[in-house]
Order: sequence, then structure tokens, then C-alpha cells
Amino acid sequence: MGAEEEVLQCLAFYAAVRQREGLGVVSQGLLPVLEKLKQFAGGSVKRCKDKNLEEAYQLLSAVSKELWVLDRSQLLPLVRCVLALQMETTSSSSSFHRLEKLVAKLSEGDEPLVSGQLNQFMGSLVEHKEALSPGSLQTVCMFVEESMLGRSYWQNNLMLLLKCIVGTFDVMSQDQVSGNEEWRYITVKTCLQLFKLMPKEISPLVWDETGESKPLQSILGSLMHIIMGKTACKDTRMLAGTAVSMLVNTAPEPHRGAAAALGLFHLPSAGKGHFGRLRLPSCAWNPDGLERLVLMRGFLACCRREILSCSLDSTQQQTCLLLDVLFPALLILTEEQKDCLYYCCQVFSLWLQRVRENLDELWEVKENRVLAENSRLLQALTQFLWNNAESPVEGVSDFVHTSFQHLLEIYSLECDRFDDTARPLYGQFLQKVILMPWQARARYFPLCAILPYLGPETVLDIYKDLPQHLLNCLSTNHLCPTASDVYKTILQQQRKVWTEGQEDVSEEELARRWALRWLPTLSRALTSPSSFLQSNASNYLLVWTLRLFPASYALLAEGFKGGDSAQLQAWVTLLNVQKTVTGVLPAGQETLERLSSCLFVKEDNVRLAALSLLCASPKTNQVLTETEIRLLKEFLPLNLNCDSSSFRQFLQATVKKALVRLRDSSLAALRQHMKNKERSAEEDPQSPLVQAVGFVEWLLQLCASSLTSGSNYQRRKSALLLLAAILETCTDSWSPERKKGQPPRNMAALLSWARSKGCWDFFSRSNILMLLSCLQDSTNEIRELASELLVSYFPAAFPESIAVAAFERATEALSSPRVPEAEAGAVLMKTILQKSDGCTLRCILAEAERERTGECRCLSFVEYLLGVLQAHISNACSDLLQAARSAPIHGVVLALRRCLLEVPEVAASMSEAQLAQRWQVFLSHLVESLRDAVHLLLGTLQGKQASSCSQEAAAPSFADMGNAIGSLIRLGKDPAQEDEDPILLSEEHGLILTCCWVSVKEIGLLLGGLAEKILPLAPPIGSGPLLPLPVVKMASEVFQEILLKCRHWGAVEGCSLGFTKFCATLLRHPDPELQDVPKAILAQGLVLLSSPRSSSVTRRAAGLPMLFLCILAGEDSAKSRPLLAHCCQTLLALAATPLSQDWNQTLDLPQVSAVHVLQTLVRGSGLGTALRQYLTPMMILVLKALDSPSWGMRNAAIQLFGALTVRLLGQKRSRDNNHGHNGVSPEVIFSHYPQLKGILLEELSLAVVASGEPRGGKFHLCPSLYAVLTFLAKLQPGTDGLNSSSSCFLEPLIQLAGNPIYAARAMAAKALVPLVPAAEYGTLLLRLASELPQPSDTSSQNALHGRLLQIESVLAQALRVDCLSPDMLFSVVCQLQERIWLVTSAQWCPLIRLAYLQVVSLLVGTSPSGFAQRVWEAVKDELDHSKPAGKAGRLGIQVGAATFRQLAVRFLCSEAARLASPERVHEVCSLLQSGHTDLQEAILTWTIETEDRRSPILDRELQLTLLKKLGEVLKGGTDLVFLKLYLEAFVHLSSCQGLPASHKPLSSTCTESSGILLSMVESGELSPDLQCHTLCVLALLLTAGFEDFTLLERWCVVIEGCGEPLSSAVLRMAAAKSLYLAGAGLVWKAREESGRSLRAVAVRLIDTAISLLQDEDQEVRLEASIFASLLTQRQPPSGVPSPGSCALLHSNKGLADLLRLLLEEFWDCPETFASLVHRLPTTDLNSALMELEDKGAVSLYKEDEPNVYAEPAVLSRMLLPFLVRLLDRASATPRLWELFQSWLKATGPGLFASLQHCVAWWSQDGNASLRLKALGCPKVHAAVTSLLVKAVLVVQMLEMLEGRQQPSIEEIHYTSQELKDVVSAAQKVLAQHGMVPTVNLETEQMGRRGHLECVSVNH
Repeated sequence: MGAEEEVLQCLAFYAAVRQREGLGVVSQGLLPVLEKLKQFAGGSVKRCKDKNLEEAYQLLSAVSKELWVLDRSQLLPLVRCVLALQMETTSSSSSFHRLEKLVAKLSEGDEPLVSGQLNQFMGSLVEHKEALSPGSLQTVCMFVEESMLGRSYWQNNLMLLLKCIVGTFDVMSQDQVSGNEEWRYITVKTCLQLFKLMPKEISPLVWDETGESKPLQSILGSLMHIIMGKTACKDTRMLAGTAVSMLVNTAPEPHRGAAAALGLFHLPSAGKGHFGRLRLPSCAWNPDGLERLVLMRGFLACCRREILSCSLDSTQQQTCLLLDVLFPALLILTEEQKDCLYYCCQVFSLWLQRVRENLDELWEVKENRVLAENSRLLQALTQFLWNNAESPVEGVSDFVHTSFQHLLEIYSLECDRFDDTARPLYGQFLQKVILMPWQARARYFPLCAILPYLGPETVLDIYKDLPQHLLNCLSTNHLCPTASDVYKTILQQQRKVWTEGQEDVSEEELARRWALRWLPTLSRALTSPSSFLQSNASNYLLVWTLRLFPASYALLAEGFKGGDSAQLQAWVTLLNVQKTVTGVLPAGQETLERLSSCLFVKEDNVRLAALSLLCASPKTNQVLTETEIRLLKEFLPLNLNCDSSSFRQFLQATVKKALVRLRDSSLAALRQHMKNKERSAEEDPQSPLVQAVGFVEWLLQLCASSLTSGSNYQRRKSALLLLAAILETCTDSWSPERKKGQPPRNMAALLSWARSKGCWDFFSRSNILMLLSCLQDSTNEIRELASELLVSYFPAAFPESIAVAAFERATEALSSPRVPEAEAGAVLMKTILQKSDGCTLRCILAEAERERTGECRCLSFVEYLLGVLQAHISNACSDLLQAARSAPIHGVVLALRRCLLEVPEVAASMSEAQLAQRWQVFLSHLVESLRDAVHLLLGTLQGKQASSCSQEAAAPSFADMGNAIGSLIRLGKDPAQEDEDPILLSEEHGLILTCCWVSVKEIGLLLGGLAEKILPLAPPIGSGPLLPLPVVKMASEVFQEILLKCRHWGAVEGCSLGFTKFCATLLRHPDPELQDVPKAILAQGLVLLSSPRSSSVTRRAAGLPMLFLCILAGEDSAKSRPLLAHCCQTLLALAATPLSQDWNQTLDLPQVSAVHVLQTLVRGSGLGTALRQYLTPMMILVLKALDSPSWGMRNAAIQLFGALTVRLLGQKRSRDNNHGHNGVSPEVIFSHYPQLKGILLEELSLAVVASGEPRGGKFHLCPSLYAVLTFLAKLQPGTDGLNSSSSCFLEPLIQLAGNPIYAARAMAAKALVPLVPAAEYGTLLLRLASELPQPSDTSSQNALHGRLLQIESVLAQALRVDCLSPDMLFSVVCQLQERIWLVTSAQWCPLIRLAYLQVVSLLVGTSPSGFAQRVWEAVKDELDHSKPAGKAGRLGIQVGAATFRQLAVRFLCSEAARLASPERVHEVCSLLQSGHTDLQEAILTWTIETEDRRSPILDRELQLTLLKKLGEVLKGGTDLVFLKLYLEAFVHLSSCQGLPASHKPLSSTCTESSGILLSMVESGELSPDLQCHTLCVLALLLTAGFEDFTLLERWCVVIEGCGEPLSSAVLRMAAAKSLYLAGAGLVWKAREESGRSLRAVAVRLIDTAISLLQDEDQEVRLEASIFASLLTQRQPPSGVPSPGSCALLHSNKGLADLLRLLLEEFWDCPETFASLVHRLPTTDLNSALMELEDKGAVSLYKEDEPNVYAEPAVLSRMLLPFLVRLLDRASATPRLWELFQSWLKATGPGLFASLQHCVAWWSQDGNASLRLKALGCPKVHAAVTSLLVKAVLVVQMLEMLEGRQQPSIEEIHYTSQELKDVVSAAQKVLAQHGMVPTVNLETEQMGRRGHLECVSVNH
């Protein structure tokens, strides 16, 4: 009888007992307990089940005293019930433990009864059984481990259990199936628990002669076979090693245990041995080396310390297991087992830990130090740690860090014991750390470890660059945690040192000492322009600073009082961290004002940090103050459309904190109110409860108004996230899946109170329709989030009318050829299935399905979809073009995938026995239909209507596919029509291709998901598997056909995802027949790869490589991966096969295809470290293949080499190619891959020989050389000396300086850097520099050039890491100074002069001034006497001459800036004024590119020179490239420091140049880039004065044109820049003057800025926000404004401020009303609705909007309050009033009819689906909003006319009240159908409010 039946029987028993006299109370108390147990037995969610058991225990404890009145027969059912449940709950330790508490409670009354029943259950497990099943073993294991009674039983019946375990091992050894792995694992685990928990019972069987040892001997033999064998997975072998080690612990004497362990360790080599009185199995072992690791790990983790450290009597010398056996074996193992690095490092760390624990015993055994100075043991330990410190294997770094700590602790203890005061190891470690580049993660582990021993002050004194290096680490993502550890360790040690023995030291004094070391560093990080560094400094450094030195807050705050963005960011960050650490926030008016300004600045991180200060609180029930709520209401509407995804996520998380505070404080207030029974609190509008409920309601309405289709993606996504926060926080939606965030128990009371006030109607019909409109969005993120909210929080079923409309809309969308619409239809279908009950489904499904809906609504629904799919396939067979247009296949397939794989109820129904057969039929038909669809689609692309997997796999070329589709299209056209072939793909081509490729991709995903979902399910009782073997094979054939006959990468990739899931599921399935399916495919693929192929060189091997990757990635990573081994060996052998003599370049060679497959395997992330053992053979293959005569082979080899480089060296961790960030050191790479060094060295040696003298006048090239050099150059600089593993590369690389190929010389120079230790840089530089020739020497030009390149590379790295002593640097400079002839004309090769000058440029500033002077004179002389490079093709041109001249100019500019000498500056300006064009271009380029090392003097003179020469450049017909460079440099200089002080010559130059520039822009002949720079220069010149109004008018027209959405992004950016450069000053001048013309221009500029503040390009918005910020400051900018001259506003805040500025300063300008009114959408509602009703053909793609970021509907709502207030003012100004009346005449007549049509259209019956479609149409929403806004304005104007008793407009035949009524009716009917009301009819209040809530929600 099962546990659930036991519970039901027990319930019936106690329900009957309740009727008996005297037992009713007890039985009544037990029934709730049994109800909870019943819920536990029938539940499926673990958290719910555990909760049921906890409640059952509490209920049982409450009736336990009455329980003992029952006799045994009456208590027995309850005992059996609990024990039966416990027997079936052994897979969950938490549930088992809770049931054990129930058993213990029952045992308190009658332990014999409970024990006896338990014995019966336990006995049933082994009774009459020779072997135990996995379930029985799991039960035994759990009872032995967790149950006292269970353990007692097995102690008494140990021999019986051991015999059953022996039988289990025997059965498993006879049946070697992969499904036995779990069985084997649990058997070994049972042995482990017995050895661990029953040592007293086990020990006699092993060590005494009296016990029966035969079963245990057999078990030991089986465990040793598992440890030695290769069939078991790694985890099982590790567990077996632990079990054997536990058996060693049962030894009565330590030396016997040690001897047994030694026997186990030597068993593979000895072949036999003894374990106590047990004989170890003797056989011919064939170990793989892993067995030693398994045993060592077990011994070190489990063996008692006395066993590990005791003396062994095997030799005369004192030896022990720990030092003399395990460690030597570990060193050997680390060299052999490269694939087990994680376990090797774990064992290494365990070994050090055990040595530390056993030091006293080891000293007694060894009678000396364990880690003596310079001992081989110490050297081996340190070398191992350094080699593995930067390993990319996950988890290794933690072991290395721990190992360093253990090692240094052991060393310290030994120094204390043996009085070693020198302790040189610490200094050696520190010096090694300093010499390593800061990018090496390996350096920070030992640094943390030595800090406690050397002391923080000593370390900081020696390692002076440490603070800066920590900041560098914080700028590198993967180094942040290590930098934090170092900083935290230093601060902890500093506080410890400063407080030791000084009890009275104050926190202020500690903070002062901290500041001396760290304040500048931390302040620099917190104010850094890098947001990444800012964030990491606050997260990793600031937190530890304030925790360990609390008084440092005041010191930091004092330094962040500035007003720029960096200071604001640092200040807000400091406050946030202080609040987090202490729970207290410094308050004050100044703080509040500054915080308020931070909420509206441009920088996202500042705004978010300020928001976090508002919302977060140490206590979740702390009330939000009125000020906090006010600021939130101002902040949130302005920040919903932010571009940054991380901003939106942080916004949601932060607002959620505020909502939790509101909820918890409201609950507290409500409880207090209920306690006091007072009504005053709830009636007071200012009470926290009322304010909290009101704010949540306001936020809900804000979200609702932002979710309309008229909002952009950013606003909708933010609104959905905030709505999710509301629903999660403020609804009573307890979810078992959520571990956190469950609603409070009394949430229902708060909901009831809020709803009684008319608030918090979260699940209204309007909100449902609003979210359904989001399901029609074109973006996946919006659809998914909206669907998740509907499913998770809303009522279980939609109203029937909504469900029917949604189903019709989904059906229509599924038939759309547009992929986003089809995806939206699929999400709608899935949501309908989840939110519909049987009754609803019967209303929406076809008649044939209605009869069967009652059986299972999910199955009926997907059967309906299958019918639709079959109909679409049938249509496609008849006419594929028409089907692709009106009934494509991909939409229905996507809907089926969504419904079958993502709806939990579908999986549950598959497990129901009564539906099994129906599901089998459905799935079989589904796979058949998908197969037919693939045959049809791929056959169409192949030019035939049928295809089969039996055909030769040959993917058609793109040309073949185009011809096949063209033929198909021509079949459907009139033969008389002869269209010319279009250049681009026609609409018909696009339809067919989209239908084919998307359908194929979706079919692959669906089949893979089905296999993953269904195959692991246990088949229902009495029926076969839902996916039988023939159906699985049919699916595999579909996958093969797609991958082998498809060239579209999107389809191949999508199908590959499904095929990977398919193969992984089959390979892990216990059924051998299913396992054989992917194996057979792999074998067929290898055969196919080896056979002759067709010509497909255009796309390599199509999807064939992915076929191999999918199968191999699906292999179980915990096992030995035999398929991967076989495949790699076969591919390597095939790729290495020599080409036949008659090979054909146009065919896919098997060797080439094999290399491509290998490349795919290496790039695939699914194989991970499993490929490590094959990487070296692949590198050998690559280097040989690069010499192949076949281009295809060489091309494939290059691609494989790139993949190997990434796999060997790791992914790039930064965008640049700096090897310090992106590689590993030579020591690490060659220790992990020892053979690789010899391979690379051999290639280099061959290249050196080949680079010698030419033979027969020809150089012999080495094709693999460049690849080898590239690989070496990507390594990270090493740390060992020249006798290290990389020293052998030094000479070959130096000799390669003479290679005849320029690229090889350059790469050899780069490769030299990582292979030379930093300590040897100086020596090598001195050697290379001294070998440079003198003028009289004879030398090879190639060798000389290569030598200079090597000097440059090594010198640059040496200066970067600052490792050259002053003396060494001086020696190198002297050697170079003696060869200064290399930069003069005496050296005729420009490339050599260039290389020498590059070297010298690195030394400028560190060399003697005389050397720099000599180089300056030589370079200047060269420029004065050399001629510019001529045009291509002319004789006498030297390679590199132009580049040398450019570098020479840059050198002169850098020197002039460095020295700031007037003479040097004058010479540079002279070159710019009158030098050759190429020299001028070089100066301009240097000006633009060089940000650092600039000189204000040089910049000012260059700017003045450019300004003086501007007119000449503009008039002289200058080359456009030079003109662009000239203007860009002028803008760059002027933007930094403004124009020079004006005087008459410059003013005339500015005026004249402005006219020329404006004419150039107006001509429209300039490129966008040049036009951009021209506009910026023009704006700069205009700042000299705004007197010429004609010029300003023309400029304004140009700016307006460039600011249009249809203009290019470059021009819009130029318009935004011009606005803040010149427009801000012009507007300020217009504000101060009364001239109409100038004010009109100002209004037009503001109008342009309003457009740019809504631009789709974020950078354009940021530039436009500078203009808005300059206008809202208190005083006008002086000179040329710069972004840093004021606090910059967020674009939305700037938009609101500009509207406010128009209303306050320019309300009387007619252009103001025009600029506001023309922004109202002009879309006609009637036309939009007619377009929606159109049933014509749908094109494949929608026409893009000019500006996808703009929100006309939102802006209309935002403009309404301003228009109303402007109308109020205009009524007193006749000229403006006339404008309003003109607008009324044009707008008013058709307004009433449009509103009536709106009401009629939304009120008509029968078009619910169309109304739902209208909800998702942005055009309809914009038209509705515009109509309502215009109606409000018209109502206001009519009321004014009626109030003044003025005659109404003749064309308007309605009153204001009639219009009000129809507007109210329209808003009412719109609200009923989900169109959220967006305007407020209370115009008087709206127009006359003191504070314009212009972006708030009106409801």
C-alpha cells in the first residue's frame, strides 16, 4: 500500500473512531494533522509540502498529551501513516527531517510500537532480496544518516545489509548500462554512510580475526574496481575514494590504518595487497592515473590525523604517509592529469591543511623543519601555486588562495619553532608580486596572504604603486573581487596595528591615519569619469572603509561639496553607503535641496543613487514622508523612457523598496487603527495610511497610462516593471515558487480597506485589456513580461468576451507573414490557454474540438492548433507563395512550441493515464506534420517538391535557391507578364524565404523541446512512452535533413539549439535504444564527412559541423565522453590525411571539412574543458595545414587557429588588445600544455633557418611563422627569470628581427615582450641597443629595422610597468644617443628613421634635455629639407616616408606642449601656417587625437592660427578632407577654451567666415560629417555677436532643417551642438530684449530643441539637454558655453523646463502657440480606424517610423496644461486671441463629428477582436489622444466665448456643454475597452494650478 493510500485509510479510521465514546476529542485533534499529511502526500511544490509538515508537527504537538489515551491498536494507523510517508520521502532531506520530528513525537508515547513498525518497513526492503534497487538503497542511506531508530535497526542487521550490497554490486557488474550510474553512485554512498556512522560494527570485520569478513571483502573489491576503472563517472569514483578512506579510519591503531592506506595506494603497481585482514583484489589493473587522485583526495579529506602523520616502518628512514607518499605522488599527478586541475588543486589545498594540522607530529617524525629554506619541497610548493594562480578553471583560484594562506602559516610557525628571524620568503613573495603586471590576478592571492606577516605599512612602503594598481583592478571586471580582498585585508591589518595596546585611540584619529594613505585614492575613484570605476569603488572600497573607519565619512563628505556631476555622484554614493552601513542618513535642508537637484541631473547613476536614498530604509515599515512622496511623484514620470536596461531594472528594484515601506507602514497603521477602533486616522488625508494607498493608486494609473500603444518601448518596459513591483508587493498573491517577497499574512485587510476607498482595483477589465494590448507589441520583452503578469497575478480565467476576442486576434496574428506579429499571436495563444477554463475553451474552439474539451482542455487546445498547422501545410503544398502571404507555417509552429513547452498544465496532463493514448496519437501526428513541412520547404528551396534523408546531403547554393524561388513565383503569375529581374529581393522572394527559414528554425526548436520535456517523463501505468522509438527516429531524420540541407545560418543555429537538447536527452536516457540514436547519427556523419562532397565553397560545410557539435555537447559531462574521443581522433586523422594528387579546388575536400568541424567543436561553449587533451594535436594540425597547397585547407586552418587561441588563452576581458588583460603567462600555458612549447619552438627554429640568406635569389617563407608569433604575442608577461620555461624562445625571436617580411618582424617584436620577465627588461634593452650599428658599420636593413621594433616593444612595456632603474634607463638612453644618426638623412630608409623616432618618443621626458634638443633639431631639419610624399605611381617615393613625416610632426607638437616654450610653439604654428599640407594635416590630427599632455599655451596659439587662416582656407578651394580636419580641430580647441578675446581683425574674420560657412551649408553639397563640423564652427563664430539678424535668420532655418527627424543622425547631432554653442546665448539675449524678430528666432530655436530632446539617438538628446540646462541656470553663460559650465539636466526635465520657459518668457510670441499646437498629432482617427479595418494583403515588413523614440500621444498630454494656461493669457491679448480663433475655425467644425464617430465605433457590437487590435495600434492611440486634447482646448475656448457673450464661430454648430458631454461619453466608452483616459476635462483647475504637473496622470 502506498503512502497516500495509508493517509486516506488513516483518515477514514479516525473519522470512524471519532464516534466512539471518550475518543472524540483525540480523533478530532488528529484529523487536521492527517489533512496536512494528505496535502503533503498529494503536493508537488517542495516549499508547500514542507510547510504542510511543519503545520502537521505543530498540530500533533498540540494534541500529544491527549494522544496517549489511545491504545496501541488505535495509535497504530497513525504510526504506520507517518512511517509510510517517511519511506517515500527519502529523496528530500528537508521533508525527511520534518517527518523524523513527527516520528520522534510519536516515540515519546510508545517507542516500542514505533520501533517495531519501523523494523517491519526496514525489513521489507531486504527481505528475500539479493540486490537492492536504487530506491531501496536511498531509503537505507537516508534512515542510516537521519533516523536514530533506522540506524539502530541496521546496526543490528548489518550482515544482512552487507550481503545485499554485495549482491547489488554483482548485478551491476554483469549489466554495464549507462543507466546504472545513479544506481552505482547510491550504492557507494550507502557504503560510505555505513563506514562513517557504524565504525564500531565495521571495525571487527576488517581488523579482527573473529568477524565474518567475506561480504566486506567483496565490497572493498567492488569499491576498488570503481576507483580503478574507467566506466564509472568521476563523481562516483571520488565518492568511492571517500568511502575507502572512511574504512581506513576504522583501524584500531594508526600504523595499521596507514599501512592499509599505503597498500591501497600501491595496488595499481603491486597488483595485490592487504587491507587489515582483507585481501585486496589481485588482477591486471589498467589504471588511467585518476585513481591516485581519488585515493589522495579521500585520504586527505577523511583520514584521521594520527594515521596521516604516523611513522611507516617500510624503511629505515623515518617516513610518513602525508609527506613521503602523498606529496610526491601529487606532484607527479599534477603533471599527468591536466584535465583534473580542479581536483588537483583541491587535493593540494587539503594536503597543506593537513600538514598545518599535523605540524607537531611531523616535526617529531622528521626531527627537522618541513619547509626548510631552498628545500625542494618548498620550491615545488611555491612553483605549483604560482603556475596555477591564474588558471581559468572555475574554483581553482579559491584553492590557490587558501593554499597560499596555509603555506605561509606553516612557514611562520616553523620560523617561530626553529628561531628563524630572517624569514626571507615573505620578501621574496612580495618582490615577485611587484614584478608581475598589475593585470595578473595571480599576484593578489599571495599579497593578501603575506600582509599579516609583513604588516600593511611595510607592504605599502615597498609597494608604492599598490593604491593605483587597486584602482586599475577596479576598472577591470574580473579583478574587482581580488582588489576588494586586498583592500579589506590591508584596512583590517591597519586597524589592528593602530589599535593594539592603545585603548584610548579615537575613531577620528584612526580616520586621520587612514586618510593619509587612502583618501586621495578613494576620492579619485569616486569622482572618476568612468562609471564602472565609480560603481566598483563604492561597492568594493567605500563599504569597507566606512565599516572599519566610521569617522572617515566626514573627511570624504568634505571633499565632495562641489556642484559638478562627478562631485554629486560621489556625494550621493557616500550617503547611500553610509545609510547602508549605519542605517542613519544625515538630514538637513541643505542635504534635501542637493538631493532634489540630484534627481534631475543628466547622469543615470546620480539619479538612481538619489532615488535609492529616497526609497531605501533600514526598516521596511518606516513611513515615507510627504517630501519623499512628492519627490517620487516628480521623479518617476520623467524617468520612464530611459534607454538603459540596467536603469530600468534598478528603478524597479528601488521603487519596490518604497512600495514595501508603504505596504508595511500601512499594515502597521491599519493594525493600530483596528486596535483603537478610531476613524480619524483613515479620514485624515495626511495620514500615512491614506497617503500610502493614494501613492500606490497614483503609481498604478501612471503605469496604466504608460502602457498604451502610443508609448515607446522604453516607457512600456519601465511601466511593466513597475506594475510587476506593485502586483508583487501590494496583492495577496502567495506563490510557492517564490522563496522571498511573499505578502504578509494580513494583506487581505489592507486590500479590503483600499478597495473600500475606490482604490487598488488591480485586476479590472481595463487593466486586463491594457496588458493584452502589450501582448501585441512587436518586441519580445514587452510581450513576455505582460504575459507573465497576466498568468501570475490575474484571476484564473479571462472573462468570456475577452477570451473570445483575444482568440480571434491571436488566430489572425498567427496567419501574418510578419514574424513579430506571428510571435505576438503565439504568446496570445499561450496566455489564452493558461487563462481559460473548459467553458471558455468550448466557446472559442471549433465544433469538432468542443466535444472533447471536457476531457482535457490543454490537449484539446493543442489538437486544434495541430489541425491549423495541417491546414497551413496543405495550403503550402497547393500554393506556397499564397500560403506564405496569408497562412504561413511558422506562426502555428511557434504557438505549438509555446503551448506545449511553456504551460505547466500541459506537462501535468501528459502524466495522466487516461489521456496517454490520445497524447501518443497527437505527438505522432505532430512529428509527422513537422516532417512533411520540412520536406516541403527544403524541397522547394532545392527546386523539387520532395526530398528525403536518403538523398546525398548537399545543401543547395544560394543561387540555386534563388532560381527555385523564382520559378515558383513565375508559376503563380500571368505568363504574359514579363518583369525584369529586380536588383533587390522582391516582396515575393522575401515572403517565401521568411516562411521557409523561420519555419525550419521553429520546427527544430519545437522538436528539441518536445524531446527534452517528454522523454524524461515516466510513462503512465499501463501505457507505453509518449514518444516511442519510431517517432524519435523520425524526429532525428528531420534534424538531419535541416542541418545537412540548409545554408541559412539563423535556421541552422535555431535548429542546433533544439538538436542539442534532443541529443542530450537521448544520451542521458536509460533506454539503450534511445541512446543509440545520436550515436548512429554521429557515425553516419563521420562516414559522410569522409566521402566525396559536392561544391559548396560559398558556405563551407553548411550545417554539418553543427551536427557534430550538437551530439557531442549533449554527452554527459560527468562521464568519460567516449563519443567525443572517437570523433576527435577520427577528425584529426582525416584532417591529417595527405591530399590526393588529383584533388579538386572547387569541391569540399574531406580534410577541409574535418578542420571546419574541429573549429566548430573548439568554438562551442558546450564542450568546455573536455577538449583540452585534443588542443595540442589540433595545434600541430594547424601549423602543418598552413603549408597546404589547398587554399581551402589554409583558410580552414587559420579559422581553427583563431578558435584554438581563444580556447587556450581565454576570452578577451577588455576591448583593447592589451595582452595584460587578455592572456595568460607563458609559465601557466606551458605547464598546462607541456608539449606546446616544443611545437612552437620547433616552428620558430625552422623559421629562423628559413629567414637566412636567400637561395637562388628567393627567400624561403615559413607559412606558420606569423601564426606562432601571434599566439606568443597574446601571452601575458611572465614573472620567472631567464632560466624559466620561456627562456628558450628568446634567441630565436631576437634572430627573427632580420626576417624579410615586415609583418613578421613587427609581430616578433610584440612576441618578445611576454617571454621576457620584467626583471630582465633592462638587460635585454641594453643588449639590443648596444647592438645597433654605427654609421660606418655594415648591417642588414631588415635586421636593423626589426631590432628597433623589438627595442620599442620591450621599452614600452618596461615603462608601462615601471621596472627600469634610473641607472639602467640612463644606460639605454646613452646607447640610443650614440646612434642618433639613425633619424638623420644619413640613414636613407624612412622605416628605420620612423622606428628610431618611435623609440625616442617613448623616452622623451626621461632622457637628458640635450638628447631631446638634438632629436628636435634633427627632426626639424629633416622636415625643412624633405619634400612631401608624391602621388601614387611617381618615381622616387620611399615606403614609409609619409608616415615618418607625420610622426616627426607629432614629435614636435608633443615636445612643444611638454616644454611650453614660446620658441617651440612658434615653430609648430609656423608649420601649421605655411608648412606642406601633409604637415598641417599631421598637426591637426595630433590636435584632435591627443587629450593628455596638452599645453594651454600651445592650444591658444594653434587656435589663433586656425582662426586667422580660416578665411583663406574657406576661400581657397581646399580639399574637402583637409577642410573637415581643419574645422574639426578648430571646434575641438574652441570647445575647450572658447574663442580668443575679440578685436577688430578677428571680428571681421568671424563675420566673413560665418557668411561663407552658412552658404556652404545652404548649398547642400557637403557630406553630413563635413556639414556637422561646419555648423559647429559657424555656431562658435556666431558667439562673437548676434548683431546680424539676417545671418541669424538663415542660421535658424538651417538648424531647423538639420533638427528634423528625417535628417541624418550626424546632422541632428550638429544641430544639438550648435544650439548649446550659440543658441543658448541668443535665447538669453532675446529674454533680455523686446525685439519681436529676435524673440521669434529664439522661440524657433527652443522648438527645435524640444524636437531634439525627443530624438531617438540618446547622444543627440544629451547634447540638446545641455542647451536646456544653460537656459534654466540663473545667469547667462559667458563666452562659448561648455557642458561643464553648469549642472546638466536629464532630457525629460530639460523638455519640461523648456516648455515652462516658453510659457513664462515667450508666451506673447505668436510662434509659441504655433510651436505647441503643431506638435499635436495630425493623424485622423477615422482614417486610422478605416486602415485598421482593411483586410487587404499584408506586406512582409512595416514601414519604420522616422523617430521610434518620439511619443506623440504622451507629448500631447504633456502639452495640454501649457496650452490651457497659454489660452488663459491669450484671452487678454488681441493678437494672440486672433491666432486661437483661427485655429478654432480650422479645428472645431470636424471635431464633434469625429468624437461621435469614435463613440459609435467603440460601441458597436461584433468587432471585439478589431477593438483589441486597435488597442495595439500606436496610430489609433495617437489620434484618440490628439482628438481629446483638441476637444479640451475647444471646450475651453467655447466657454470663454460664451462667457463673454461673443458670437460663436459660424462653422461650429454645438455648445461647450454639448462638446463636454460627447467628450465624457467618448472617454467612458474608451475606458470600458481598455483605452485609458488621458486628459482631464477640469480645465480651470488644470490651467490655473500654481505648479504644473505637466506629466502627471489624470484620472
